[in-house]
Amino acid sequence: MPKEMTQIKFTIESDTVTKFKSRCEDEGVSMASVIREFMQASFKASFEVSQVTKSVKIKTANRAMRKKSVQEIIGLLNDIYSMEEQYRDSIPEHFTQRYEVADHVCEQLSEAISCLEAAFD
Repeated sequence: MPKEMTQIKFTIESDTVTKFKSRCEDEGVSMASVIREFMQASFKASFEVSQVTKSVKIKTANRAMRKKSVQEIIGLLNDIYSMEEQYRDSIPEHFTQRYEVADHVCEQLSEAISCLEAAFD
């Protein structure tokens, strides 16, 4: 028993249709078969996605909460960095070892901030 078929109409820019038709002819396939396969694959993919939607939403919510927490930590680290930078800049020139330690702390804080900012980019 043959499958029931339904005809679908849609509107596409003419140059897109021309390119699509030309490509199908070059490949030796019908436009209808390419569209049919695309729609079947799209349906299958959307069905699979709908099966995991709940877990995706939960993961997204958890990710948003983690991102917010990391942003708060970045804010705190920026505050500490500012304080360390002010401390470093106020060290007299003859205390080179203190300056080097404070400068190292500033470098490490800056690197930590950059790493955390890059984590959610």
